[in-house]
Amino acid sequence: MRTMQLFKLCLIFTIAVTVCATSFLPVAEARIEAVKGKKYKLTKRHGPWMIMVASLRDIPESRRSKGLSAQEAADELVYELRKRGIPAYTFSQESVIQRFNTLDRLGREERRSYAAQRAMISVIAGNYSDSEDEVAQKTLKYIKHFQPEVITENGVYKKTPGQPGPLSGAFLTINPLLSPQEVAQRKQDPLIAKLNSGVEYSLLNNKGKYSLVIASFYGNSVTETATSRFTNASESEAVSNSLDKAAQNAWLLTKALREAKKHGFPAGNATDIDAYVLHEKYRSIVTVGSFDAPDDPRIEAYAKLFGSKMRPHPETGVEAMTSEYFIIPGNSAGAPPLASWVFDPKPLLMQVPNAK
Repeated sequence: MRTMQLFKLCLIFTIAVTVCATSFLPVAEARIEAVKGKKYKLTKRHGPWMIMVASLRDIPESRRSKGLSAQEAADELVYELRKRGIPAYTFSQESVIQRFNTLDRLGREERRSYAAQRAMISVIAGNYSDSEDEVAQKTLKYIKHFQPEVITENGVYKKTPGQPGPLSGAFLTINPLLSPQEVAQRKQDPLIAKLNSGVEYSLLNNKGKYSLVIASFYGNSVTETATSRFTNASESEAVSNSLDKAAQNAWLLTKALREAKKHGFPAGNATDIDAYVLHEKYRSIVTVGSFDAPDDPRIEAYAKLFGSKMRPHPETGVEAMTSEYFIIPGNSAGAPPLASWVFDPKPLLMQVPNAK
């Protein structure tokens, strides 16, 4: 009996130690790839908020003896962080020399220069929607106490007042490749996230950077309805049931475009169209395509397909700019159409909202 009790105590102690150890580690949303020797470079797709872990700079040739270069040390630090479930990347900052004209003590003009920015390699980690993100705060705390082998075992770091650990100076910052305007654009509006929660074909699930807006549906009343998706979306406003109708129309058009081949749209079409829907505060929109760059040639093709065109008026025969439309015919000749939609006259390219 005593042996069994000791076994239970040991088991409980082991579980407790395991829980304590793992609770200190940052929470990884998904398994992070960690391949030794592989380069993980920072891009605009990362962030927008991240942790500046460390900046490394090569010493001058005259003082260099042996050891890792700044790039090699940065790559190794990224690998160590990724092994612990933290998405980390390297960012190269080139040196910038500023030149200016000045006068010496004799009044003669001379050309001077100074290093406005020194070349260095930075290690940046995480992908967070804002600086108050709970995972970001936990990960920052972990990194400040982290003792990476690449720094501690190579004798690179020496303790100094106010810097008890090699990474204790880590701090939260925005992705250096993004402008403040781009960061603001990528911040997800909580209301948008709520309105689009669980929506099939949601634009928030689009993997591209851009999509083309081809149809817009607006609400036009302020009547509240208890069954509305939009009811109570904002505590300060009564939201309309016509917004629900707009949302329904947008979703039905999205579904129809994804079955375009079956409906014969456009004439002679042999493929379905990758369409998406997004519900906003005052409208719902339908977009097509998933593009990584604004100059993707498919964008122009879609714009021509869905944009307005010159057509003769059915009564006068005079050509006029007419919006494109999509009609699903009735089940029999002469029967009213099952559904019909009119596209926006001029499709507009938009950035895909962050799906956080």
